[in-house]
Amino acid sequence: MTKPLQFLLASINIGTAALYPVLSFQHSVVARIAGVSCGLIAISLSRGGLFQPIIFLNNQRWILKKEVRRLESEIPLLKRKLQDIALVKEKEFKEREQALFHKEQNLQEQLQQVASAKEAELNEREQSIIQAEKELEEQITAANVELETDKEKFLKEQEDIIAQYQSKIDLLESELDEMRSLLAQYEAPALPEGSSFEIILVRHCMELLLAKRVICEFKGVTVDPDGYVVARLKPQDGGQKAIEKWANHLHIEMELAEPPKFETLRGAVQIWLKPQEMVKLPAVPGGSSPNPSPNPPNLRIIKTEVIDNSPESLTVKAVPPNPAEPNKQFDERLMTFVEPSAKLPPFGAIRQIERDWVGYLYCFREPPTRNQKEIIFKVWGYKSGDSNGYRSARARLYTILSDAGIEIKKRSNQ
Repeated sequence: MTKPLQFLLASINIGTAALYPVLSFQHSVVARIAGVSCGLIAISLSRGGLFQPIIFLNNQRWILKKEVRRLESEIPLLKRKLQDIALVKEKEFKEREQALFHKEQNLQEQLQQVASAKEAELNEREQSIIQAEKELEEQITAANVELETDKEKFLKEQEDIIAQYQSKIDLLESELDEMRSLLAQYEAPALPEGSSFEIILVRHCMELLLAKRVICEFKGVTVDPDGYVVARLKPQDGGQKAIEKWANHLHIEMELAEPPKFETLRGAVQIWLKPQEMVKLPAVPGGSSPNPSPNPPNLRIIKTEVIDNSPESLTVKAVPPNPAEPNKQFDERLMTFVEPSAKLPPFGAIRQIERDWVGYLYCFREPPTRNQKEIIFKVWGYKSGDSNGYRSARARLYTILSDAGIEIKKRSNQ
C-alpha cells in the first residue's frame, strides 16, 4: 500500500518539475508547491514516517485497557483483605487494652502499699526527730548557762585587766604630755621682735598656727600699698597646704577683713593678711590682753628680718593702743566685709567679727537679712531645734543688735 503511494507522489513531483517552466507564473508557483509537498510526503513514507506514532499510541491504548481490567478485577480481593486486616488489628487492640488495664490496677495496688509503708516510716522518723529536738534543747540550755557563767567570769577578769592597763595609760599619757611640753620648748619657733602693727599681726598668726601644731620659721614681713600685711613663713613640716588648711581659723581668730591668701615663693610661703582696722591687732605678748593666747613656754624672740630692703618697709610704725571697748556700731566699713566659710561658736565673750558679720547681714548685704533665725544659722550654724546652742546664739544676737541701737522684735512685742 505504501509503495504505490510513494511511487505516485514521486511521479507527481517529477511531473511538476518538468511542467512549471512551460506554465504561467501563477500556475508555475502552484505546481512547485504541489511538487514539493508530494516529495516530502513520499520521503516521510519511505522512512516509516507519519503513521508510526499513530500505530504506537494505538498499541499503548490496548495495553492500558488490559491493565485497567486487571486492576478492576483485583479491587474486590483488596477489599476483603482490608476487612480481614481491620478485624485482626481490632482484636489485637482490645487484647492490649485489657493488658494495660490489668497493669494499671497492679501499679495502683503497689503505690498504695508504698504510701502506707512511707507513712509508717515518716511517723517513726517524726517521733525520733521530736525526741532529738528535746534532747538538743536541753543541751543548748545547759550550754547557755555554762556560757553565761564563763562570760561573767571572763568579763570580771577583763575589767580588772582593763583597769590595770588604764592606769598605765594614764601614767604614760601624763609622761607623754610632759615630753610634749619639753618638745614644744625646744621646737618653739623664734617669733619676730618688734612693736609695729605688721610684726604684732605676724606674731599672732604664728602663735595661732603653733596652737594647731604647725611650726613655722619667720622669714620676713612687709606692708604692700593695698594695705595687706605680707608675711613670709617657712613650715618645718609640710608646705603651703599645712598652713592653708587653717585659713578660715586665721580669718576668724585674727578678725581679718577677708580670708588670707597664700603663695609659695622664693623658698617660703607668702601670706597676705588684711586687718579690718590697724588698731584691731592682738596685743604684744606680756601685755594686758583680755583674751591671751595659749603660748608654749620659753618662746624665743628674735629680731625682725625683713626681706624687702626699702626704707618704707624698715620704718617702724607706731601702733595706737587697743581700745577698751569694741566697735559696736554698724558703719560703712562693713560694706567690704567678707563672710567666713565656717560658723562661729556661740560661747564666750562676743567677738568683733560676730558683730561685723551680724551688721553686714542686717544692714549692708544685698538684699539685707532681717530674719533672726536665718541670721543665727548663717553666723553660728544653729537652728531653732538645737536647744542650748540656739538659745545662746539668739542671746548673742539680741545683745549685738541692742548695742548697735536696733530695736529687737521679740515674740512678746509682736
